[in-house]
Amino acid sequence: MDDDLFPIVTLDLRAIRAVLTEDEGDLILLVDDGDVQIEFSSGLCGTWEQAILGAERVASAATDFAAALRRAHTPTPLAA
Repeated sequence: MDDDLFPIVTLDLRAIRAVLTEDEGDLILLVDDGDVQIEFSSGLCGTWEQAILGAERVASAATDFAAALRRAHTPTPLAA
């Protein structure tokens, strides 16, 4: 992706809730931190395969982010 991404909202991961729900037969992923709610849906156009790939990109990025946080904030053992 060549376009730079710029956030318009910020979610606090310490308070995050993620819920799968349904609206008129369409699956929706709601992500909420108590202040901001984001809805992930498959949209009206395109294929299910495109929606699946998008969901996998979000999941992969979230997993990578968690791993990076874990590496950056793993306590180091105290020297004896």
